[in-house]
Amino acid sequence: MGGETWRRVPVSPGDVLLGDRIYGTPTGIAHVLKSKGEVIVRVNHNALPLFDAEGKPFRVFTRFRGLRVGKPQHWDTYAIHESTRLRGRLIAVKRTAEATRRARKRIARKASRKQTPISQHSWRGAQYFSVWTSLPNQFEPDQVLEAYRLRWQVELAFKRMKSILGFGHLPKKDPASARAWLHGKLFVSLLAEHLIAAADAFSPWGYLLGRTTQPVA
Repeated sequence: MGGETWRRVPVSPGDVLLGDRIYGTPTGIAHVLKSKGEVIVRVNHNALPLFDAEGKPFRVFTRFRGLRVGKPQHWDTYAIHESTRLRGRLIAVKRTAEATRRARKRIARKASRKQTPISQHSWRGAQYFSVWTSLPNQFEPDQVLEAYRLRWQVELAFKRMKSILGFGHLPKKDPASARAWLHGKLFVSLLAEHLIAAADAFSPWGYLLGRTTQPVA
């Protein structure tokens, strides 16, 4: 038993692992890179401290201040695990006003549920969406962000299966009955996904990306 971590995941050379903020730790990233895999992970700046080329802490909001909606930017950064530098890029994009409003609403709801104050860091950070990746520079920032969006679509699909179709509870004990029940649920789920595919995929930053990004020194 224990928390979610990439250390529990077998990694083969060439694998690209997508992860939410809970996976964004130097230990988990080092596990993937050691096995010759790559990562695209949502950034939690408390759990994943980043440094610039000079070894100084990467000043997130100072760099993000110049971001504009629709124009992702990226910076060469590194994390540290047991004195080893884990090199990669921080990629960030500014959310639309509506996407920022939704993000702040989730923050306020979570703080209310836990009866904790809202940190200014979280409130300010809701304006931006950022990931860290070890993929080389030939992968454009918009390509990396679109790849991460696929992870979100998979998560939404599982949430729909659990909440709407009741997939999280198996009422059958007989193997044959359980298999038939699961197949029926999967069939309905696939039909639902086919209908949803006609709509635009949701992006956590609130808009489609173009191929116009430039590296930031």
